[in-house]
Amino acid sequence: MGATISGGCADDLGDGRDAAAWAGDDDDQSDLPEGLPEPGESPESRVYGGAPVGACGWPTTVSLGGSCTGTLVHPEVVVYAAHCGADYPSIRFGEKISGGSGRSVSTSFCEVYPGGGPGGGHDFAVCKLAQPVNDVPIVPIAMGCEADEIIAGKGVTMVGFGEADNGPYGIKRWVNSTVSSISASKEVFIGGGGKDTCQGDSGGPVFMQIDDGSWRVFGITSYGGACGTGGYYSQIHVGASWFEDTTGIDITPCHDADGTWNPSAECTEFPLSPAVGSGTWANGCAGGTLSGASETCGEGIADAAPPAPACAKCQTMHGTLSGKNDSDVQPGGNYYQATVAGNHIATLDGPNGVDFDLSLLKWSGGKWTTVASATTGSPDESITYAGTTGYYAWIVKSYAGSGTYSLVLELP
Repeated sequence: MGATISGGCADDLGDGRDAAAWAGDDDDQSDLPEGLPEPGESPESRVYGGAPVGACGWPTTVSLGGSCTGTLVHPEVVVYAAHCGADYPSIRFGEKISGGSGRSVSTSFCEVYPGGGPGGGHDFAVCKLAQPVNDVPIVPIAMGCEADEIIAGKGVTMVGFGEADNGPYGIKRWVNSTVSSISASKEVFIGGGGKDTCQGDSGGPVFMQIDDGSWRVFGITSYGGACGTGGYYSQIHVGASWFEDTTGIDITPCHDADGTWNPSAECTEFPLSPAVGSGTWANGCAGGTLSGASETCGEGIADAAPPAPACAKCQTMHGTLSGKNDSDVQPGGNYYQATVAGNHIATLDGPNGVDFDLSLLKWSGGKWTTVASATTGSPDESITYAGTTGYYAWIVKSYAGSGTYSLVLELP
């Protein structure tokens, strides 16, 4: 997949190469594979277009106007390349730039880094979404000591919707390659030998797996020569402060924007297999197995001293939901009896990138009846219900996504 375009739809691309962004032209042999497949390697997997992803695979890779690719790095934030421009009223989530399963999400605004573009390491742009996407597991940005793993020889994966040797434009594909070098302006050169990004992949992500088995995103597809010969990528962490200042959102859950280790409650539950999709775009791309609390650059949140109890009578429940419609009964899988009237208070804390709901049931008239519920699009919910004596039960349910939650209860 490969380097840059400066906007426009696929039908308007021509040869797709902007002279300011590209060095080199395709020759008459550009449609032929280079060399022979290595033993055991599929011919499809080594052409620059890569292999198509499965349903909900690499779900944070999104399409911008059918002409560029971007990356969801927070439920409300998409990063991409400055040379793609800022005219994107919506972002497309799915495996194709149009048609098939998927959805479009409106943007609040898109903005280009001042002076940004190919060649200086600051090919940065960002869109803030009008509503959060909470049913896609976020691959976090490589920050701090994690970014130290971006060195020559590091294995990486590029993803995008661009041109390919093995199929039509506009299909999400992925290809594995390695880092070749890093320039003085911190641009990373990746690919070659038929493994590359191409026109239409501009702005899209480069992922890497780090030592704990989870994944990070670090690259923004910027520019290159003939497709298949490799290209240059800006590094997301270099622009972290600008992305956060522009959107007003903390997009680095484990670090400060300067790379200092400072884990928040969201510094956990990161995808271990983002290439393997799970769920559907209609009901939520729940993803596969998630990591525990990250400890890549310091003490993880799970090892930190527990917070002081919120109240003398509070109790904390923990549980894990496997995906959409999975549910738990709390406390401890059972109901409880309130022998006096008073407030039933619950605070649900779910993992980042999911939509968990909370409800309170009461036994009345020989059946369980819902007396209070909280069903926002957030992973976190809270309820305070003034109840009479009787039998009650709390229900934690996944509307979209999976992961471990905590539920703090204060009962009459």
